[in-house]
Amino acid sequence: MNKISLEIGQTILLELEEECLLGKVMHVASDRSFIRLADVRDMTTDKNYGVQTYYNSEVRNIQVASTDDDTPKPTTKPSENVIKSKLLTLDSLNNALEQINNYVFIHQTDAKYHDSIRYLKKQRHLGIAMECIENGRHSNGSSLLTIATYDSIYIFDIKWMKITDDMRDLLSSDRYRRVLHNSRLVSDVLQHKFGIPLGKCFDVMVAHIATSKTVGHTVEDTPVSLQTCVRNYLNLPDKFFDGNVTFNLRPLSDMAKKEAAKNAVFLLPLLDLFVHEIMLEPFYSSCISYSHSLSRNSDFINSLVDLRNKGPEAIEAIQPAKLGIDVELLNVPEHELTSDPSKPLCD
Repeated sequence: MNKISLEIGQTILLELEEECLLGKVMHVASDRSFIRLADVRDMTTDKNYGVQTYYNSEVRNIQVASTDDDTPKPTTKPSENVIKSKLLTLDSLNNALEQINNYVFIHQTDAKYHDSIRYLKKQRHLGIAMECIENGRHSNGSSLLTIATYDSIYIFDIKWMKITDDMRDLLSSDRYRRVLHNSRLVSDVLQHKFGIPLGKCFDVMVAHIATSKTVGHTVEDTPVSLQTCVRNYLNLPDKFFDGNVTFNLRPLSDMAKKEAAKNAVFLLPLLDLFVHEIMLEPFYSSCISYSHSLSRNSDFINSLVDLRNKGPEAIEAIQPAKLGIDVELLNVPEHELTSDPSKPLCD
């Protein structure tokens, strides 16, 4: 059992040998030999087990689920290549689990299909995942196309219904911002099996490689699965995903449908994490520095008086806000920027 501080009433993620559970702490043995949880829920099947006791010998890992007011504190050390990790808040985790359990499965162009397409076309961000495409165009046959929004998941059985013109638009139009993992496999399948060019997208695996601390590595050098990204960046337990599920059998099992939903539900949260908490972190710090540059002056009226009485002397005394942005290029003539394409624009 992890050497972490557990308190009565905390909601924790409990990883066993074959299960991944969510529950509230009722009791912790003084010698930490066992813990008792209430409202125990299986994160894979959503089955509720009520009150359960778990012994130290069967617990592989414990993580405390944060609330929106908590500062996320990962309890496991992420991979060395991961710059930043963030434990999902309890509300975000519950929202993801609700999406997974309430997926919409579509296998024909019926009323449910048209309602789903109508909703998806109103969205801006789409998480895209495909199953059974491990070998790209040489795969035996793609099985599922899953499209996730911030609050819903739609699973299209493209083994039976193929890809419609409406779905083609969602996959290729620049009106949408798509998020994928290992997009080149998806692009290869779409291009060579369905004749569909994949539109602009954000690739989670490319973002991982580009922002990791391992300099000079490429996607080929450092392959990483979506499950690894979810585990390392969002700190979900290893057993949250079931790698033994098959997506080729028909009729498709509920477990397979839920697993397909899992492969899409975290793509948009990962986009937000990479863009707003890793890639744009220096920019946001500069914005904060600038926004506070005036308000932190405790006597703004006196500053105006000094400016009126001292003129240029007062202006020269004002310290500029350090934005951390290289603005030297703003003063470089355009012909110097374009005269030598091989010359780096900045050091």
